Amino acid sequence: MKNIYGYIRVTLLMAAIAFCLAGCSPDGFTSPNEAGIPLAADIDVNITVDQEINQVTFTLNNKAAYPVWIFEEQSKITYSTVNGLTKIYSTAGTYTVEIKIGNANGISDGSIIKTFTIDNSMVDFNKYITFFAGTESKTWSIAASEPAHLACGESGTDGTGWWSASPNEKAAWGLYDDILTFTTGMDYTYNPGVGGTVYVNAGCSVFSEYNTNDGNDFMAAVSEQVTTYDFVAEGNDIYLTFPAHTLFPYIANDDIYNTPKYKLAGISPTKIELISDNGSIAWHYILTSGEETKPGGYDPDNDCNMWKTATFTNEFYYAPGWSQIDDPGFADNGNSYQITLPEATSDQWQAQVKFLTDLSTNAATNYDFSTIFNSTKDHNNVTVKLVKTGDDGVYYFQESISLKAYQDYTFIQTDMAGIDMEKVSLVLDFGGNAAETVVTVSRTVLKEHSCDDGTVIEEPEEDDVNWLPDSDCNMWKSVSYTNFFYYAPGWNQIADPGFVADGNSYKITLSEETFSQWQAQVHFKTDNIATSAANKYDFRCIFNSSKDIRSVTVKLTKVDDDNTFFFTKNIDLTAYEDYVFKMPAMDGIDIDKINLVFDFGGNPANAEVTISSIILKESECNE
Repeated sequence: MKNIYGYIRVTLLMAAIAFCLAGCSPDGFTSPNEAGIPLAADIDVNITVDQEINQVTFTLNNKAAYPVWIFEEQSKITYSTVNGLTKIYSTAGTYTVEIKIGNANGISDGSIIKTFTIDNSMVDFNKYITFFAGTESKTWSIAASEPAHLACGESGTDGTGWWSASPNEKAAWGLYDDILTFTTGMDYTYNPGVGGTVYVNAGCSVFSEYNTNDGNDFMAAVSEQVTTYDFVAEGNDIYLTFPAHTLFPYIANDDIYNTPKYKLAGISPTKIELISDNGSIAWHYILTSGEETKPGGYDPDNDCNMWKTATFTNEFYYAPGWSQIDDPGFADNGNSYQITLPEATSDQWQAQVKFLTDLSTNAATNYDFSTIFNSTKDHNNVTVKLVKTGDDGVYYFQESISLKAYQDYTFIQTDMAGIDMEKVSLVLDFGGNAAETVVTVSRTVLKEHSCDDGTVIEEPEEDDVNWLPDSDCNMWKSVSYTNFFYYAPGWNQIADPGFVADGNSYKITLSEETFSQWQAQVHFKTDNIATSAANKYDFRCIFNSSKDIRSVTVKLTKVDDDNTFFFTKNIDLTAYEDYVFKMPAMDGIDIDKINLVFDFGGNPANAEVTISSIILKESECNE
């Protein structure tokens, strides 16, 4: 064991130094400094387990450093240096990982040991079949835009250490138009694409009639192939298997063709990582579902992007039940930030992550903003706020968004009127998160609107909903409700605000100024409107205010259960301008009694707000 670990340390250190030398010019290269070698005592990691699919994510939080994850399983040593590594386990039990830390100066002599637990053995592969095949069938291809979509490395590793394909590097080899189709009936179809070829490694003996024997990989003519696939558990790992001589986009060696078996290294509805390891070499593949599409939002690499050169410090407030605990895990990799939330929270603002930047904006210039979220768990109330550092009341936006597990969410704000801010902060809040949630925030852009980075932002499509308040489809038309008010300037409750109902129009009079969210609440607790998870729903209402009010909260929730809700949204009202608030085609929730909540906290004195033409209906009812 000692000799093997020593070999690993030396190999990785040499690889790290070689990488640094290759990436720097002679003038810019700084020799390693022994005094700068990181200490094992400083290692800061998060290990999160998705017990639904037995997938474990390993994250190092230390800046300017990389991890060395070392696993001993079935008397075999494996390791990886990937930050954000995922592994899938087949068998319930408590496992350990040894962790070292490295940087440009070397790798720590010492290490730490962490344990994690898999609750249940994976004996039913239906969850994986759903990922691969969807409800009936699903197509996949090589993820051309992903680094390491094709890679190789030492046996026993994640297969990326020796060589890794850069985005679109193999475009000339007919690799990216190959289509793989998986069905829930366990059928597998390989389509070789327009070129009708499969990409083959020069060292293979199979398809030898197409080998040019000049030491280069080659393409072999093949036809579409229909066969089967399966999953098997071996030791602690789960493998995707095929019958002998099954085609795959890259035949890296004879074993991959003759006995095709790929270890599941990571899985989501849109991305699958596979490793084929024959004991001599490990090959790494990344598949993506559907067509490769350009990421949403503005271009983070364009010189227009102010965030590209920004520096920032982070502040965290992580307080399940309002009792603050250790900061969430945080790891940055360029313009990508991974936030690990091991403990569940229940309320907004209990899981705050702040980026305090050195960026400034001014009132004479309009701005654009975008960023992309991806979460390992559903989260229906993430708060995104771009604000003046040190002044929560001066901000560009405060929005609530809903995240679906493993699906990218592109958040965009376009042509925002400028605000004089000496320093800008990006505030994210994940309050209400499930335990073991990992969120990646990437491709962040803040730019002047007049600076064209070539991005075309498509206008949202008009919905096809008939928004008719008097239609029999509208459940609110016959609503029966009880009002509840909480009006508390400075959190000192006073008499209820004025309230006048006139059919489907409601006027609220706020005579006293409030200063914070939730200080001016108006609830409509219905007793005759229920919803079902089997249906989709549409909601709309129209606001008109006598004063500007920023960050009005609109929430459609269950009576006496704030954590069961369709949405929580924040909107800005401009004096005497109608604001039409719409939420079409919402996924249904089983709620016996709906509560419609408005909060005007932060309102100026003597503000009158009219809410009218409320509609809540089943989407299928569109008369």
